[in-house]
Amino acid sequence: MWTGGFAARNIAVAGAADVETRPDAAFVRRPGRPVLRHGAELRELVTGYAEHLGRPSLLDFLLPLLIPSPREFARRRFRRRWMALIGRLIAERRARGPGCAPGDLFDLLSTEERDPHRLADQFATLITAGHETTAVALFWALYLVATAPEVEERIAAEAAPLDLGPDEAADALPRLIYTRAVVHEALRLYPPAFTLARQARGADTAGGIAIPARAVVLIAPWVLHRHRRLWDEPEKFDPARFLPGAPPPERCAYLPFGMGPRVCIGAQFALTEATLVLAAMVRAFHIERADTDPVLPVAVVTTQPDHPPLFCLAPRR
Repeated sequence: MWTGGFAARNIAVAGAADVETRPDAAFVRRPGRPVLRHGAELRELVTGYAEHLGRPSLLDFLLPLLIPSPREFARRRFRRRWMALIGRLIAERRARGPGCAPGDLFDLLSTEERDPHRLADQFATLITAGHETTAVALFWALYLVATAPEVEERIAAEAAPLDLGPDEAADALPRLIYTRAVVHEALRLYPPAFTLARQARGADTAGGIAIPARAVVLIAPWVLHRHRRLWDEPEKFDPARFLPGAPPPERCAYLPFGMGPRVCIGAQFALTEATLVLAAMVRAFHIERADTDPVLPVAVVTTQPDHPPLFCLAPRR
C-alpha cells in the first residue's frame, strides 16, 4: 500500500491525537463515552490549531503586547470553541459517574482539582500541548525506522507477543525496551522542541558570558543533541545509546523535554504514547521509503519535515 508523506505524517498525527483523546488515555474506553463521540471534532480542532493558528506570524513579533494581531483574534475565537467542547466533555463524563477501578485520568484529576475552570484548563492542556510534538516525534521515528530494516524487525519482534490494547498496555510497556530506546534516539536526532526560551530572573554569568536581568536566553536541544563533544558519532542513528547498560548522557546533553522546574509535565505520558504507537504501527506494517530524496528538518514551531516524503506500508502477514 502506497501512501503520500503527508498522509504518513497524518497517520502519526492521528495516532497521537487518538491516544490523547481516546478514553483509555483520559477517560475509560467504553462504548458511548463522550470522547469517542467527539473524537473527530477534537482531532479537527487540534490539528487545525497546530497547522495554522499555533504558528506565529510576523505581526505577532512586531506588534506590542497590548495590540493583538489578526491571528490573535482568530486564536481567541478558537479558544472559545475549544473550551466549550472541553466543557461538554467534562459535563458528559461527570454525568456518567466515577469510572471503574482503578479509575482513569479524569477521576484522578477531578479528585485533586475542585475548581471547574482549572480542571478544564488541565484537560485542554493535556490534549493540545502534547499533540503536535508527539506527532512530529512519531513521524521522525518512523522516518528513521524506514531507513533501518534491522531496527524495524527488532521492534516488530519485541512487540509481536505483547497485547498492546488499552487493557494490557500498562503491562506491555516495560517490555518494549528496544522500542523505547528507538523513541529516545529519534528525540535526540530530531527534538520536536528545537529550541527552548527562558528569561533570566536576575543578572548572571554563563560560560563567561554576562546575562543581564530579564534577558531572554535560548537553549538549542538540536545543537546539544548533535554536539561532537557530547556524543560519539552524533549524526548516526543508534538506539543502543539508550538501552540498559549504556553510559547515560552527560547532564544537559539530552533535553527533549527541557529540564529543571519547567521540565515538560507530560514527558512520561509522551514517551509512553510514542512507544506504544510506534510498536503497534511497526508490528502491523513493514515500513519503507518509496524514494531516496533527502528529508530536511525545518524549524517551524516544531521540527517539521521540509516536504511530504513517500512511504510504502505493507501489512505484515
